[in-house]
Amino acid sequence: MGVRFPLSPYFRHIHKINIVYFLVKRMKVLLDTNFIVSCIKDRIDFLGQLEEEGFQAVVPQEVFEELKDIKKKVSHDSRIAIDVAFEMFEQRKVKKMKLGEKSVDLGLIKRGQEGYYIATLDSGILNKVPKRVILLKGKKGIGIENG
Repeated sequence: MGVRFPLSPYFRHIHKINIVYFLVKRMKVLLDTNFIVSCIKDRIDFLGQLEEEGFQAVVPQEVFEELKDIKKKVSHDSRIAIDVAFEMFEQRKVKKMKLGEKSVDLGLIKRGQEGYYIATLDSGILNKVPKRVILLKGKKGIGIENG
């Protein structure tokens, strides 16, 4: 059993500030459709890994709509992956937001240039945003890039 030393009021105050800062200032990652489906098909717990890295996953409303639309047109495996994604987002209470652009890609690029991290497999988007979350298929995980 270890010895506990009481914290001075100064350090207790700093500790509270750090916890509040962490809860308020978590970095946001916008998830793209292809990233979500690929992670689920590869059995990668991307939401858990993002949380461990201090990120908050956010799914644009337009991506939800895109997932609903493509569900009718894709293979059985992809349909199951989309259903799993919807369940995961509901269970973990993943935040939603509107991008407000003509296309999902343009909205993700705009938000990425504003400072959001973008999780996508689309090279056209990845090349235009400085903060990226990528898929590391060999390691069954995600990687963070600050370009």
